[in-house]
Amino acid sequence: MIWNQSETNIWVAGHRGNPAECPENTMASFRNAMEAGLDMIELDIQMSKDGELVIMHNLTVDQTTDGSGPIREMTLKEIRSLDAGSKFSGEYQGERVPLFEEFLELTRKYPDMTYDFELKEYPTEGNESRAYETADRVISLIEEYGLGDKCVLNAFSAVLLQYIHDKYEGRYKLHGYYPKSLLGAWKDRDPYDILYCACVCEDFTRENFGRLKAKGIDTWAGTRFKNREMAELARSCGVTLITCDNPREVMGILREMGLHK
Repeated sequence: MIWNQSETNIWVAGHRGNPAECPENTMASFRNAMEAGLDMIELDIQMSKDGELVIMHNLTVDQTTDGSGPIREMTLKEIRSLDAGSKFSGEYQGERVPLFEEFLELTRKYPDMTYDFELKEYPTEGNESRAYETADRVISLIEEYGLGDKCVLNAFSAVLLQYIHDKYEGRYKLHGYYPKSLLGAWKDRDPYDILYCACVCEDFTRENFGRLKAKGIDTWAGTRFKNREMAELARSCGVTLITCDNPREVMGILREMGLHK
């Protein structure tokens, strides 16, 4: 897979699929984003009470389904009984919370797509084994589906990113954040020494993006980059990828500006 994003070819990643048009982190949202011809899909992975890998951003099901409660306290059967389209306008009632493996099956139809897999289980005190097991199982599955060189692994945890880097000997592209404080504590090395890319989340200046570039880190931007004004800022800051909630619109803007091939 050729990673050819650049300051003159800014990639577009669908944040949880295409939530502007479909319920976030559902199969409908992922299919919509893939069919739109985006460069990347971003999604979030966590573990149910009975150890199944499911796709959802929030730690509870309250915001995006008709249910209530923490994911870690619910079985897969309970989670799959919920309607993940009930809070979205349109004809998406009946959408279910996807299994990670269900999404991986979809990737077989899109061999040129890349992926940003965000790990939501962090190795906080008492949750270390759960976090590391989740990461290991995700990596096992992406290898099974041939996606090891087509994805970045993403977390707001320097400790988790360092675990992946060390255990797998730097084999995978790691995605972090700027400023560094968003990554929490770290152990024996600067987390910026192991990152492939980082999303700048505040203080959008050429200087801040330049600090990452000076370390050899690819500079990405997040969901606040959603219109032409922010696309102009992206160009001035040297952004190479935008992760956004309205990816079809952002891709169109970048193409009008000659910044998406």
